[in-house]
Amino acid sequence: MSDYKKTLNLPHTDFPMRGNLAKREPEMLAAWNRIELYKKIREQSKG
Repeated sequence: MSDYKKTLNLPHTDFPMRGNLAKREPEMLAAWNRIELYKKIREQSKG
């Protein structure tokens, strides 16, 4: 069988392409809390 994997133009990303939300969500929330993302968004949206 031919190996077509090398002929496909697939994206190369720095982030995982899998869904795994149940596994990844706690990690993302912890990272956002560390950098105080919600606070920064609220400060930028003040008007």
